[in-house]
Amino acid sequence: MNDILQSIAQSSSIALITHINPDGDAIGSTIALMHALDKMEKSVDVYCQDNIPSMFDFLDGVNRITKPDQSTKNYDLVIALDCSDPDRMGTCAPIMDRAITSANIDHHVSNTFYANINVVDEEASATGEIIYKLVTQLEIEPNKSIAEALYTAIVSDTGRFSFSNTTSKTHRIVAHLIEWGADVVKLSNLLFNNHSLEWVRLLGQAINSLAIYYDGKVAIMHITQAMMDRVGATEEHSNGIIQYAKDITGVELAALLREVNDSTIKVSLRSQSIIDVSLLAQEFGGGGHKRAAGCTINLPLIQAQESLMKAINSYFKE
Repeated sequence: MNDILQSIAQSSSIALITHINPDGDAIGSTIALMHALDKMEKSVDVYCQDNIPSMFDFLDGVNRITKPDQSTKNYDLVIALDCSDPDRMGTCAPIMDRAITSANIDHHVSNTFYANINVVDEEASATGEIIYKLVTQLEIEPNKSIAEALYTAIVSDTGRFSFSNTTSKTHRIVAHLIEWGADVVKLSNLLFNNHSLEWVRLLGQAINSLAIYYDGKVAIMHITQAMMDRVGATEEHSNGIIQYAKDITGVELAALLREVNDSTIKVSLRSQSIIDVSLLAQEFGGGGHKRAAGCTINLPLIQAQESLMKAINSYFKE
């Protein structure tokens, strides 16, 4: 932590990068650090390859996250957040390549320690926990904007504090975020009780595709482009749907396959308590956490599901 603190102190221009298809931890961690650096009067730019899901529009400063496009700016320090390897930065990676100093702040066990400075804590429930610790060591006064961004990061990656990565330290951190001004009732409603009609209709389509295997231990759903077109849904409307498969009594492993195009399938994986789905995802070039992971399978939907089921078979064949 001392190296990143020193580098921030010595840098005037700083860029923050978060990963492709950003989630709550990626967005919340990045925005919280952006606000902290603003308070230090640093020049800060924030980048992400992909669009930010509209469900996070309530976060103060989210509109400052831009796409790299043809940016040729150079920075004293470039920090990647929640990116386990350079590929996770997508088209933002060249910005880090041009940096005088690069830093990597992350909590994934699969992190490749690719930067000049690597702040990786595999025990942290979210990258937001690491940013919380960093903020407390900067000479700034935390405010509500920082608190609510960090709360969003942590509550997202812990599944509303229900995943096994939730610890007593996690709850102590959240207590401090509340003291800093985080309105947890407002945030919970915005994040988890605020679904669009398109999301509800897409959920119905996905549930109709539900298939159960291995005596009720495996639940698989899929979403095709035709389903999405039928209800007017976009990619972000698929967020959270996999939870409905995971929550079925007796299910240990849940998967949601989403068709991107005729030969590209995005796969989300969740498990209850036994299977390490990050290892399953790695078989297809993906990754993540023990209980939540993802990957991409470059096959048509039917073949992708067959390939996934062959891999799943090794966990259940006994």
